[in-house]
Amino acid sequence: MEEYMNGLLSAVLPSVLNKFRIYLTLLRFLDYNLSDDITKAVEDDFVEMRKNDPQSITADDLHQLLVVARFLSLSAGQTTLSRERWLRAKQLEHSRRSRLQQQKSVNGNEL
Repeated sequence: MEEYMNGLLSAVLPSVLNKFRIYLTLLRFLDYNLSDDITKAVEDDFVEMRKNDPQSITADDLHQLLVVARFLSLSAGQTTLSRERWLRAKQLEHSRRSRLQQQKSVNGNEL
């Protein structure tokens, strides 16, 4: 993975990379909100995730999911969270956790 990322970084011009950084920084300052319906759906999903895995799903995980969902929405030009973006954020987080578990298995290290 590190080799892949280094290859990407070397292929991208520093000026383009800097524009991406500026873009992502500006996203932090856009107005963003959650509708009551989406708030309820997020809450229900989180309760379900906690039921399925009470030992490893925490409030920090919810926060991480909300941050990912926010950036997904804003990067697509949406200032509110949609169900589609919420589900995508959950999918991305699940993939990230799977990769961490694989690394843990390969390296034999505790995270």
